[in-house]
Amino acid sequence: MRENFKWKVKKSNKTTLHLVCIIDKCTWKLKAVRRDERTYFQVRSSINQYSCPLKEIHHRHRQASAVIIREFIAPRLQQQDGRFIRPKDIITDMKTMFDIQIMYSKTHQALHYALSLTYETHEETFQLLSSFGYVLEQQNPGTITDLQCAEDGKFLYFSCR
Repeated sequence: MRENFKWKVKKSNKTTLHLVCIIDKCTWKLKAVRRDERTYFQVRSSINQYSCPLKEIHHRHRQASAVIIREFIAPRLQQQDGRFIRPKDIITDMKTMFDIQIMYSKTHQALHYALSLTYETHEETFQLLSSFGYVLEQQNPGTITDLQCAEDGKFLYFSCR
């Protein structure tokens, strides 16, 4: 991503992966194979020099997927000033760090992935509410917490007095 280089899959199946540059005349390529039933591919050959000029490559980097971007933003979801990172901040960071332009929708999706990694799902978080109330009452004598659910078991509210 740093060099704004893009590739496409020429051939791919369960045992073989062959990547080439998106510019047809470029010499860059990578071939990898998977032995047995392993979960990873092993590089067998590559030509790591590419002959295409960077100016021919479009700036909306397709290898910068939301999952890849998530890896960069997950460690800094909460900024130093206490605010949560916004998609606009991610777009600026990706432009600064990698000189690539990404769409707002992709950054929004990456942010959603990063938050779900860090803060778990809504259901898992809901399961922690009762223990949160217990700890709150233990640490603050006289505090009363109340977790209310509807008849169908859905969350209504959590109160603290």
